[in-house]
Amino acid sequence: MAGAETFLARLIRRTPADQTVCRCISTRSRASAELQAAGLPFDALGIGGKANLLAIPRIRRVAKGFRADLLHSHLSTASWWCGWWELLGGPPSIGHVHGFTSAAWHRRQSHLIACSAAVKADLISKGFDAQRITVMHYPVDPADQQATRPPSAVRAEFGVEADAPVVGTFAHLSVKKGYRELVRAAELVLNHIPRAQFWCFGEGRLRQELEDSARAAGIGDRFRLLGFRRDVPDLMRAVDVMCLPSHREPFGLVYVEAALAERPVIACDAGGAPEIINHGETGLLVPPPVAPSAAGFTSAQNVPALADAILTLFDNRDQAAAMGRRGRELALARFGWPSYLARLRELYDRVLGREERDLQAPAYQAA
Repeated sequence: MAGAETFLARLIRRTPADQTVCRCISTRSRASAELQAAGLPFDALGIGGKANLLAIPRIRRVAKGFRADLLHSHLSTASWWCGWWELLGGPPSIGHVHGFTSAAWHRRQSHLIACSAAVKADLISKGFDAQRITVMHYPVDPADQQATRPPSAVRAEFGVEADAPVVGTFAHLSVKKGYRELVRAAELVLNHIPRAQFWCFGEGRLRQELEDSARAAGIGDRFRLLGFRRDVPDLMRAVDVMCLPSHREPFGLVYVEAALAERPVIACDAGGAPEIINHGETGLLVPPPVAPSAAGFTSAQNVPALADAILTLFDNRDQAAAMGRRGRELALARFGWPSYLARLRELYDRVLGREERDLQAPAYQAA
């Protein structure tokens, strides 16, 4: 249940039924239970895999029964099959590009939505016409980020003092999310502030390696892997700093969620993160572990920079609090749902050739 699935669940819940009638179909996956828990009705079909020749007939059967005018695909496999069906005479499709992916999965689609300008630039570098791509940053509703418990209760759950400095990280456990660098930076930070804590929320293949690394560094009791949690708003408000040093985050929905929780953010100066985080104003940006040689950065240099950013915010609590407040102000102004849905509706109209909406016509349908 990563950022794309979380966004889709929120999008379906908020799409005005009097404007767009939606039906969601998805492959059978581990995210299915989480989509159901999020209250999203959907048809779970065997449409996964880019060599699955049954995918198109299965999508076609549901979409034709629903009389869909438009397909809005999320992630590469869905985009791959929707594009092929469009080429074979199916309805037009919009591919929502949530990451830095191969352009091959989207070439047959009418239009693309990029989650950031960085993702759009990546697609253009792979041969896409800029006119076929619209940048739409993820929106976030403050109502989705309401805490149900005070920070003291969360800290008590984890056996941590109310005033202990805590770094929180929210992402699946993978190399690209910067966890290897984070555990090394944590060792440097804990040498200066032994009572600090690092809380990592998420699951993934890197879990055992991270546990072993933290244990070998003697910080296993303070660099804690706490698994997947649904109570993110509670957890976010219980940390002092949100740090996700992804090597190249396409957007970073969690950066916006942290801002709404008034938490300063630390991220790598790469991908879509600079589109969300204003360095020195709402958080701190550090060089990515792999940077152009002209910049002079290497992975070894990235770790001290990451540790220094964390220590800077721990040592300057007033500045960190001001960054958090400013982050919330900007997030509320820039990442709202009403304007996002209005732009999405206009894009649907444009792809369907409905530049001038007939207000007397029934609402179109989308799957």
